[in-house]
Amino acid sequence: MKKITTIFYFLFFVFCFLQLNAQEQIIINYPRFRIGLEVGVDAFFGKINKPEMIRENQSYYYDEDIFFFSGFVDNYKTHNFLYLGIKPEYTLSKRFAVSVGVRFVYNKLKLNADQDCFLWKISETETKTDYVRIKNITQNNYYIGIPLQIKFFPNEKDYFVRHYFVFGTALNFLIASPISVTFKDKKMDVYASQVLNQIGKPSIFQGYLYGGIGLKIGNSKYPFGVIEFHLNYMYGKNNEKALANNKNKFGLGVQTTLQIPTARKHQFTYPIND
Repeated sequence: MKKITTIFYFLFFVFCFLQLNAQEQIIINYPRFRIGLEVGVDAFFGKINKPEMIRENQSYYYDEDIFFFSGFVDNYKTHNFLYLGIKPEYTLSKRFAVSVGVRFVYNKLKLNADQDCFLWKISETETKTDYVRIKNITQNNYYIGIPLQIKFFPNEKDYFVRHYFVFGTALNFLIASPISVTFKDKKMDVYASQVLNQIGKPSIFQGYLYGGIGLKIGNSKYPFGVIEFHLNYMYGKNNEKALANNKNKFGLGVQTTLQIPTARKHQFTYPIND
């Protein structure tokens, strides 16, 4: 009986020792502030605005003994918003971080004919209608963007690879929107200003909300990388006469960021059970 009691107490103390070790606290600390250098793309899919001046038909023409086809313009385009920016981030708690920054955003839209050209109406009277033959129209849009973002980390431990959920918005403000037109025949270049005057610029503001998931790869005490995948929803009023008028509000995005800890005197410290 005495041996059984001794064994019991021995096992009890071993169990307690293991439990204490299992509940040992460790201290996590890293700088609260980080500077993020971000690169990304947001893509919106679907129909775009097709100006009413376009005349589409499958036909052919002779011009000075030159044979060519007139065709259609595909209005299913992808709006790609490419951006490069700086986004400082601040740790609020062991599960939340917020960031705000500034970025340069570029968007290009091009209307192409599926044949040699498409027809564009430049004037119309009671007796005649004048068209020009266009190969393509290109609109380049440049924005200054302000991203606002909040992160939520389900796991409080700062693993080398740590996943999180993200929610944010991007506020883009148009700074320039040059448009160019390429005609089928160089002699039609004289009509360029008439064509361009019929095309409106995008709205001065374009923004979208997004949510998604991200991965932090690296130790938070040192520079580390981040990759995020977003589901986007575009909002803001469109200019119905602009080419850059996407009919689909939903899109996808991917972003990579290099985060560099700064202000190392301001450390974020918290204990966790290892």
